[in-house]
Amino acid sequence: MLSRVADALFWMSRYLERADHLARAVDVTFHLDLDLHGVLANPVELEWNALLSLLRQSPPQIAEGESPVAAVQRWLLLEGSNGGSVMSCVNRSRNNARSIRGSISPQMWRELNKLHWRLSDPALQSRVVESPHDFCQEAQIGVLLFHGVCEATLTHDEGWHFIQLGRYLERADKVLRILDSKFGLLERSGSVDLPISTLQWGAVLKNCAAYEAYQRLYISRVEPERVIEFLLVNPDFPHSVRFCLAQSLHSLTEISGRLPDRCDDEVVRTVARLLNDLVYLDAAALGGERLHSFLGDALGRCARISALLQQQYALQ
Repeated sequence: MLSRVADALFWMSRYLERADHLARAVDVTFHLDLDLHGVLANPVELEWNALLSLLRQSPPQIAEGESPVAAVQRWLLLEGSNGGSVMSCVNRSRNNARSIRGSISPQMWRELNKLHWRLSDPALQSRVVESPHDFCQEAQIGVLLFHGVCEATLTHDEGWHFIQLGRYLERADKVLRILDSKFGLLERSGSVDLPISTLQWGAVLKNCAAYEAYQRLYISRVEPERVIEFLLVNPDFPHSVRFCLAQSLHSLTEISGRLPDRCDDEVVRTVARLLNDLVYLDAAALGGERLHSFLGDALGRCARISALLQQQYALQ
């Protein structure tokens, strides 16, 4: 496969996963803000600024007559000058797809194109000021439709594995960042009212599309230690870090054509080591400074995986 095609498939998928994650994060924060309003002072400062910090984005310029919340929502969802907004990510994904129309199915292009035009609808965008929920739902459903069509219509060959690689590496990185950003929340959980702690940790699960799956496994209140364990090491949930890395390793070995224990690719070895660390993670490492250290190290290794992919497959 040409490196240009592999690059476009990888980033088409990665940008779309990024848009899905961001739309979900804004929607969850919007509803959490409503739940906490009147319970905590300045929920805007607590939750929306925390979201900007998680996404490593500076506070946006506030237009005349615009509320701080509306400014953040516009910046994260609609703003074309923000390369990390949902609209920018969808546009970048679409541009990558357009450059390789012959390497994806017509149905994939149609769903991605439909998503772009649905999110560009002025009527839908105008409602973001009052509530971002409809816009965020459209984005998330569009991404699910795209991946469903991809699964059903594309040959599961080398190109398909580059799509999976972009999707799952981006997802693993985002889940790790969410958990790392909430380390302070874990440290304070003993001193926070139980209902508020439950809301905040429930929001962490919802940010990772994990709330219902967690409740089916643990029929009890939301407990921070169980949330962290579920999102890090559950082998069967599609948004856990362990699951994402296992899928990434599978795609890498399919692309290279060699088994992990017989592959001398540095990128394969790096993913396999991190996956093994998760598989054999000591329960004692899921709390305190050991957790903080592990998450930081895992994020660093995810960044190294991306750099090694760029070197090996010329992914930009």
